[in-house]
Amino acid sequence: MMTSFMLAARMQALLLAGCHMALVLLGAPVWIGLLRWMAAVMEGERRLPDPTAHWRVLLHAWRQVGVRSAAGAQVTAVAPWLALAAGMGATLLVPSFSIGMPWGDLSDVLIIGGLLEIAFLALVVAALAPGLARPGHAGLRAVAGGIMIQPVMLLACTVLGMCLPDGTLAGLVRQAHVADMNLVRVPLALVAGALVLGAVGEGDGTTSRLFSAMLEDLAGPDRAVAQYARDLLAVVWMMLARDLIWPEGIAEPDIQPRSGVLVPMLVAVALWVAHMLLACGCVAAIRVFVVSGQRHAGWRGGLALLCAIMAGVLLFAGRRMG
Repeated sequence: MMTSFMLAARMQALLLAGCHMALVLLGAPVWIGLLRWMAAVMEGERRLPDPTAHWRVLLHAWRQVGVRSAAGAQVTAVAPWLALAAGMGATLLVPSFSIGMPWGDLSDVLIIGGLLEIAFLALVVAALAPGLARPGHAGLRAVAGGIMIQPVMLLACTVLGMCLPDGTLAGLVRQAHVADMNLVRVPLALVAGALVLGAVGEGDGTTSRLFSAMLEDLAGPDRAVAQYARDLLAVVWMMLARDLIWPEGIAEPDIQPRSGVLVPMLVAVALWVAHMLLACGCVAAIRVFVVSGQRHAGWRGGLALLCAIMAGVLLFAGRRMG
């Protein structure tokens, strides 16, 4: 009986992991396309959304003939795929609509942040390896802009280590289903805002142009993979922020035959879609109205650091008063 129960649990975990990866990997370019459309509408453009437009851009880049400079060709052949692999590893650890997937015990924010940082650095290396002036300069600017995420991640991990029961997102979801989250709700929301401000560059025209300059030496599958990896990183950061703000929206599966699983899972998927739409709208609004343009791009890191510090202060104050 125990063997059949464990087998059913493993089968359910693998099924959840497959659905989770398919949902995120197929939807990442769709969310980025919708985010850019929302930002364009907020800036005054009037056009209908085309959810598949970004997929078509990626497919067009994939079909082009690949070209690599002689200098750094071995690096640029590997770096985009390394970024994609690290992004997919982080995707496995960030819950979308359900917990109970394999490696849920590794869903620590420090591990997730490390994988996302590896992916970011791999994209920067792909820009620096050919030794060309314009992509290299853009890569250095991207590194300079990403320096502020380091203290933000340090503070975020410190705050989340005090909020999460076992240090993992899966533990946070389980606690949210059985305990009162009011004491840590605001600090978690501030940490989520800090991560989005510091790490998600989509919706900002300046950042998009900078990334395009970084990929000037890439063409064909290399360029398509690098673009897709960057899109996936932005979606994973938004998923992480959503999980911190509203962990109750993530389902906790039950393999007992007495309880239905399908309906709660469908509801959880619908909630995930709604929350991702809301996240895209919030990121677009931040990029257009808060830190838009070249003059305000440098404020993102400072505002993210301020949010992380406020999260720590509020958490300590709440616990002293409680």
